[in-house]
Amino acid sequence: MIGFRVDANETIATGHLVRCISIATELLTRNIPCIFFLAENKETSRLEAAGLPYKILHTDWNDMESELSVLLPLLEQYPLEWLIVDSYQATSSYLDKLNKKLPVLYIDDMEQELYPVSAILHYGLHADSGSYLQKYKNTPTRILDGTKYTPLRLEFQSFPEPVSRQKSILITTGGTDPFHISLRLLRACLEDTDNLPAHLNDYSFDVIIGSMNRDESQLNALASHYPRIHLYKNVNNMSYYMRRNMLAVSAGGTTLFELCACSTPTICFSFADNQREGTQEIGRRNIMLYAGDARQDPIIENILKSLNMFLSDENMYREYAGRMNTYIDGQGVKRIADFLL
Repeated sequence: MIGFRVDANETIATGHLVRCISIATELLTRNIPCIFFLAENKETSRLEAAGLPYKILHTDWNDMESELSVLLPLLEQYPLEWLIVDSYQATSSYLDKLNKKLPVLYIDDMEQELYPVSAILHYGLHADSGSYLQKYKNTPTRILDGTKYTPLRLEFQSFPEPVSRQKSILITTGGTDPFHISLRLLRACLEDTDNLPAHLNDYSFDVIIGSMNRDESQLNALASHYPRIHLYKNVNNMSYYMRRNMLAVSAGGTTLFELCACSTPTICFSFADNQREGTQEIGRRNIMLYAGDARQDPIIENILKSLNMFLSDENMYREYAGRMNTYIDGQGVKRIADFLL
């Protein structure tokens, strides 16, 4: 049995839970049972839909040290071979205490310190350099690093049927969209038309509303006035929408790797520290166009400029799509499962 300690709420992006579910789903296909441990009863419908059992700790997600008195006795009830921890709130002390009880695999996006665990999963463009492996060379910690370990969902591992691209743009900004990018971008495209690239007039918009997006009512009101806006929530076939749109605008995170698997030219942006390096790097390598950080840059203006670049240069569009296709093979979860077993 494999355990997962992860959270998703108004502050923690749902991508953490989604990637853990992806790993667990692969393990289930190999008849390996899994159990999830969460601080709060939030986003559990995703686990239920995947047929994954879970336990709610009823603890403070932002103070993981304080939950050890609850979690450690609970772990005694399960014959876990590994515990996968996916949380930026996990401290070295917390991970050390867990790892002394059973092997811990920590999913590390931030590279802030050496963690006393049995294994580390560290994927992304910057991980391909091998520098992370070098960092741990004098420790017993085993390293899974590089884009080959990107844990994509089953629907992104292969595409049996092609999807026809439509003259539409996908907008996906995560579970919360704290900087209101979807709403602001749509308003800029449909209401503030003075500075709008002419190419956008013929395009519609597929907008994925995150489960905790506070702009939902305003987005619905906007869509009622503009038929070109199509809103979707609780989507369970994201790859279909990614493959049917000509372009995408997306926040950083695992979604960018999914878009690469779909070869959908993308404008990406960051709005958190853990997203910044990855989105900047994917821009530097000309895999996507990087529009900046929503916390400090004129993000909407930059996105519009990038959309215009793609729509006015067909060769550029094809070149980016081709590079994305060679970046991710979709088999990361299988490699992770091979390691765990």
